[in-house]
Amino acid sequence: MEPEIIQLYVQRPGTQGVSFQAMVVPSIQDGYRLAITWPLGGEELHFDGIDLYECLRAFRRVIEPDGFRVLCQGARPNVAPSAMSSDMSGARRSYVFTLGEPALTKDLVDTFDPVADIALVGTVEEQDEFMRRHWEEFKKRASTR
Repeated sequence: MEPEIIQLYVQRPGTQGVSFQAMVVPSIQDGYRLAITWPLGGEELHFDGIDLYECLRAFRRVIEPDGFRVLCQGARPNVAPSAMSSDMSGARRSYVFTLGEPALTKDLVDTFDPVADIALVGTVEEQDEFMRRHWEEFKKRASTR
């Protein structure tokens, strides 16, 4: 995988969204890097992680305290990669989960694909909470089958 330029969008509730480019860099010491100039026109920052989803979450942790949200699939509360997706594609593809239900191939999305409405994305904390509830419900349903 070669470095790739992607388009990201950020927005604060009630304001106009901003589009900018980021660079996805594979295999930084057995991981990945998201290189982003933030704030816009500022210095280039590097967000490293075991996969691209974790790089995105590292960036989100920096901007979310200022009210910004990233408008992409990987920022939706119910989206996360599987372990296999993380291992095989660096989590470039993630699953859209339905609470307590198994994820299916049809539920795969590109982690960086845009989301049009800020109401569809959440914070890293909201994402963690959804996934905690999802696995709790999944285990309950599995034990009653």
